[in-house]
Amino acid sequence: MKTSISPYLRTALFLGVGLNLGVGLDFSVGPNPDVGSSLAVGLSLSLGPSPASAQQTVELPARVPAQFMSYQGAGWLERPERAAEEMPDAMLAVMGLEDGDVVADIGAGSGFFTRRMATLVAPTGTAYAVDIQPEMLEILQGHAEEEGITGIVPVLSEFDDPKLPAGEIDWILLVDVYHEFGNHEAMLAKMLEALKPDGRVALLEYRVEDGSGDHIKGDHRMSLRQVLSEWVPAGFDLVELHEFLPSQHLFVFQKRGAGVRDVIANYDLLDAIRDGHIEVTVSDLGDETVNLTLTKTRAEPMVITTPVGTYFETPAGTSDLIARRDGVVALLEDGPQIWMVQARNVQGDLPGPSAQTSFEIQSADDRIGMRNVMWMYQGLNLHPLIESVVQQISMWIASGDPSYDEMAGLVSDAPIPVEEVVGLAAAYTYNSGIDVTQKRFWGDLDRFVPALTDPGLQRFLESLN
Repeated sequence: MKTSISPYLRTALFLGVGLNLGVGLDFSVGPNPDVGSSLAVGLSLSLGPSPASAQQTVELPARVPAQFMSYQGAGWLERPERAAEEMPDAMLAVMGLEDGDVVADIGAGSGFFTRRMATLVAPTGTAYAVDIQPEMLEILQGHAEEEGITGIVPVLSEFDDPKLPAGEIDWILLVDVYHEFGNHEAMLAKMLEALKPDGRVALLEYRVEDGSGDHIKGDHRMSLRQVLSEWVPAGFDLVELHEFLPSQHLFVFQKRGAGVRDVIANYDLLDAIRDGHIEVTVSDLGDETVNLTLTKTRAEPMVITTPVGTYFETPAGTSDLIARRDGVVALLEDGPQIWMVQARNVQGDLPGPSAQTSFEIQSADDRIGMRNVMWMYQGLNLHPLIESVVQQISMWIASGDPSYDEMAGLVSDAPIPVEEVVGLAAAYTYNSGIDVTQKRFWGDLDRFVPALTDPGLQRFLESLN
C-alpha cells in the first residue's frame, strides 16, 4: 500500500525547507545562457576551441544565512552523542594547540569547544569565547566554573564584529556557525585583522557534496565550493583540508600571502581541464553517478570542484545526466584519484546511459533553468524515499514537455501516490523559476490536484491556475 504524502511533506517542513508556498524564488541571475564551455569525455578526452569567455561562472541566487540557535537550545550543544558525531579531540589535535596560544571560538555557544581549547592552551594561554547572545556566555561560564576551567575570556560580539583584539590571535575556530553570518564580508575582514601574521582559522561546516550532512537543515550545510567562493576573495588561503569527520568538512585557512604554509589551489573542473592542471584518464557513467579518474599535472596540491547543475550530455537515445550537488575532489598527492559526481537522469522517457557511454561535460550556465532546479533541491531535505523520484520528475518537466500520463508511467512504482509525486515536483519546479503552467501536464490538473492529501500543496497549485 502506498503511503500518504503528508508525513514526507511534514518532514521537509520540520527540517525548515517547505515549499515557500505562495512565494516564488527570485532567480533573476546574470549569466548569458549562450556563453558556456564544454568538454567531450569518453574513455579519452578531446578539447574543442577554448574562448577566453567560456568560463563556468555559475551565478546562483545569493546564499541566505541560516537562523542562529537561541540560547534556549543550548542543551543540544552538550548532548552526550556530540563527541562521537564531531570528534572534538581529534579535530583539535589538527590545530596543535599548546600552552601560551591565544585562541578564539567564534559562535562559542555553551563552550563545548571553548572549554577544551582553554585546557589545551593552559596555563598561560587565553581562549576568547565569542557569542552574540549574553545568555549563551552565561551558560558557558557556568560550565567552565563547574569544571574548574580558567583562562576563558567571554566576548559579547556584534553581528558584523567579533570584537577580538587586533593582531593577537593564533587560532580562530568556527564550528557550524559561519553559515549563520548575516554579514560574512565584514566578519571575515575582522577575523583577518585579529589574526597574527602567521595565525590560522579552523572552519567546520556540514558537508553538502556526499550527503553525509543531510541530517542537518539545508541552510546549515555548505559545500567546499561555497566556502571557497567567499573566503578566498576575502583574503584567505586554504592550507589544509581534512575529511576524517563523519559529516563535516574541516578547513584550515591562513592570511593571503602569509608564506608560512603551502597553499592548496582550487579550480573549477572545466577550467582545470582546459588549462592543463589535470588530465581525465578514465571516465564512465554509473548508476546516477559520473565517475572521473583525475591526475594532476602540476606539483601543487589542489582541490577540484564542480557546481550543482553541471551537465553531462550523452549521445541521442540515452538520457543526459545533471550534477545534483556541488562536487569536490582533493588532489593532494601525486597519482590518479577517482571522483564520483552525484547526478540525476534528465529525460524521463529515455533509458539511462551505460557505463561506457561517451559524454560531454557542459557548464551549468548553459542550462540555467535546469541548473536552478537542482540548486534548489540541493538545499532541501526531502525524505530519502521520495527524493530521487521527485527530482527525476522535476528534471523532466524542466527539460521537456511530458504529459501527465507519461510522468505517471515513470513513477508508478513510487512509494507514494503518483498524484503526490507530480504535485510535489510541479510545486518545487515552479519555485525554481520554471513556469509549469505552460507545460502539457498542466492540462490534466484536475487529475492530480484534487487527490493531494496536503491542503497547503493543493492550495498552492490551484493558485497558479
